[in-house]
Amino acid sequence: LGSILQTLTKCEQSYTSLDYLKTKLFRRKEDVSFYYISHMHYQYSNIIIGNSTITNRDVSLIIQIIQKFLSCSFKVQFVSFSYRSIPTHFSNINDEKIVNDIEPVRSKAEEHRLNEKLGPLGIGVESELKILKYLFMARKAIVTYNFKNSAIFLYTAKSNLSSWREVCSKQVYPEKSSNRSEEPTSAFSFAISNFFSSEKQSKQVKRGNDSPNNIQWLEKLLSNLTSRMTLYFMHVLLERETIFGGDIRSLWRKVDTDYHGMIRNYQNKSGAFSISLLYEVSNDIPFYPQGYVGSGVQYNKPTGINSFPWIYCSPKEKPENHLPNIISIMQDKDPNRETPFSRTTPHYFHDITVGNSYYFIRIDEFVSLVIIFEKQEKQPKQPDNNVLEFIMDLASKLSGKEVLESLNN
Repeated sequence: LGSILQTLTKCEQSYTSLDYLKTKLFRRKEDVSFYYISHMHYQYSNIIIGNSTITNRDVSLIIQIIQKFLSCSFKVQFVSFSYRSIPTHFSNINDEKIVNDIEPVRSKAEEHRLNEKLGPLGIGVESELKILKYLFMARKAIVTYNFKNSAIFLYTAKSNLSSWREVCSKQVYPEKSSNRSEEPTSAFSFAISNFFSSEKQSKQVKRGNDSPNNIQWLEKLLSNLTSRMTLYFMHVLLERETIFGGDIRSLWRKVDTDYHGMIRNYQNKSGAFSISLLYEVSNDIPFYPQGYVGSGVQYNKPTGINSFPWIYCSPKEKPENHLPNIISIMQDKDPNRETPFSRTTPHYFHDITVGNSYYFIRIDEFVSLVIIFEKQEKQPKQPDNNVLEFIMDLASKLSGKEVLESLNN
C-alpha cells in the first residue's frame, strides 16, 4: 500500500510542478508517464490480490481508488497536450483553436466529477482546463479589441484561479508564506484590482510563492493579459477611474507591468516624438473606438485612412499627420505581418525629405507598436540600437512572448 501511495504522490508532484511538460519525459509519441500510468492498475492489482493480509473490502476500495486516479491521469495527459500545443506555432497563435481543443476535455473531466472523486487533484485538473480556456478567450477578445469580453473572461479566469489557489493553500507544502496585497487608492482602482489584478509579482518574489508551478504560470499569463488590456483600453478605463477620484497612476498601481510608465520614461530619455499603438481594422471583425457598443447600433466599417485608428498614444495627441506615411511603410515593409514570435528586430524607415524616423513592429494580428522621431538633425545611417532594444523588449512583453515561451524552458 505504501508503494502505491508513493507512486500516486510522485504523479501528483509531476502534475503540479509541470515536470510532465519537459522533453525528457517524451522520448516517443506515447510518453513515459503515460506508459507507466496505463500499466499501474494491472501491476498493483496483482500485488494486492496476492497479499493475504489485505481484506477483500480493502482490495475493492484500493482498486476503485486506482481506477479513479487513472481516469484523472488520462485527463492530465490531455492537459499536457494542451500546454505543449500552445508554443508549437507561435507565429500564428490560434486562440479559438486552443479553446476548441480544451473545451471537450474540460467537459469530459466535469462529466467524470473528478473534483468529487479525487479532491484537490481532481479540482486542479478541472480548474486548470477551465482557466486556460478563459485566458485564451480573453486573449482573443483583447487582440480583437473587444472590451466587454476581455473584462468578463479575465474576471472569470481570475475568480477560478483564486478558488483553486485557495484549495491549494489548505494543502501542506514545504514552505509557506503570506502574501498581502497593497490597498488601492481609489474606489475604481479597488474594483479593477478585484476584477482583474493578481498580486504584484515583485511581492511574490520577495515573500516567496508557495503555489504549484502550474498555478504560478497561469498567474503570469493572467497578469500579462491584464496589463496588456489596461494599455489597449487605457483611455476607456481612465475615463471611469477619474469619475471615482483616481488618476492614471492609481489606474496602473495594481497592474504588474506598468507599460504606460515604461513608455513615458523611455520617451523622456530618448526624445521620441510619439510612441503609439496602431490598430488595423479587418473585414470580418467589427471595430468600435470604445471597445464596445450598445445593442441595436448599426455598424459602419471604417474605410481608407480611418481603418487604421490609434488605440493608445503617448503623448495623448494622436500623430495624425504621420499616419499616411506609416500606413505606406507598413504595407511595404511588413507583407508577412510578423510578430515578435517570428521577428527579432523591428522595421525601420528614415524619411530623408523631412528627417523623420519610424520604427514599428506588429504586436499581434491587428495591433502594431510605432515609435516616431521627428526632424532629426543628422540623418541616421542605421537604426539606433537603443531604440531597437527598447521596442523589442516592450513588444516581447506586450505580445506575451516571454510568458508563453517559458513553457519551453
